[in-house]
Amino acid sequence: MVFMFDPQIRQRGVALVLGLGLWQMSSRQPIVLDAHLTAALEVAQAAGDLVLSFQKEGFFVKEKGPLDLVTEADEAAELLIRDTLLGKFPEDGFVGEETGEADGISGLVWVVDPIDGTVNFSRGMAEYGVSIGLRGPDGEAELGVIRFPALNRTYWASRGAGAFCDGRQLQVSSTNRLDRFLVHETDVCRTEAPAQFQRAILKAHLPLFEQVFRWRITGAAVRDLCLVAEGQIDAFLIDRFHEYDVLAGWAILREAGGAMIGQDGSEATCRSPSLLFHNGKCGTELLQALASSSRPKAKAKTPPIDRNP
Repeated sequence: MVFMFDPQIRQRGVALVLGLGLWQMSSRQPIVLDAHLTAALEVAQAAGDLVLSFQKEGFFVKEKGPLDLVTEADEAAELLIRDTLLGKFPEDGFVGEETGEADGISGLVWVVDPIDGTVNFSRGMAEYGVSIGLRGPDGEAELGVIRFPALNRTYWASRGAGAFCDGRQLQVSSTNRLDRFLVHETDVCRTEAPAQFQRAILKAHLPLFEQVFRWRITGAAVRDLCLVAEGQIDAFLIDRFHEYDVLAGWAILREAGGAMIGQDGSEATCRSPSLLFHNGKCGTELLQALASSSRPKAKAKTPPIDRNP
């Protein structure tokens, strides 16, 4: 599968036909990142195909830590992504879940999770994804590509150019009543005391869950973020995570009209300790519900800011 950009199509700002569908381009997208987005789309497809072949044919699993698994598919996919992207853009940096960090000089850093939802993947489920994000010099997500191999779907976004799933432009839900909110939350991972951690998180989130329509856990942050972006759910809570878990998904959600904020009401980044992603509505109500729990509050008492550039 080959992805190509036509400068004339860019200038007109009309639909661009890709192997994945029709993509509505925006003249606001920096031209310098065309090649980056093309490369991310191509390698996400290739890594997804590789991962899916492992899921069908079998793979080895080992433990990285308490309740934290890694498979040979994770490692093989990340090596493919890393070698491909740094081969094309040797001046960029790289952060991957399995291979760690590589410094660059361009100011751009690839942030990669080869399989977000490894437990789901290892159990034969479809809710896992290949996540490729690009962080810019200002720390913001420049673009995000997420491939769900078992679902045969690809989501992508570039700053200022909208968010898409296989050619269909994404938009967050219009739900504006807390009692109609469908909310997902993170599961337990990377902790020495999982039961204690889960109790603390549930206690912190319970006041919110008592006020919303439903709450669920999928086990894959990339899936939750894409669901918020396409309006199928209304909010997602995540605690104790890494940047590679959310950066690509945040790029997609932001371009679909969503918002990101710290669960304590503070301004947030993809490296904050706990985050609330939502459809940009009921932000005050969501935070008020969370504030009624025993979660430690931020010292600075400033009005909540939804990050929705």
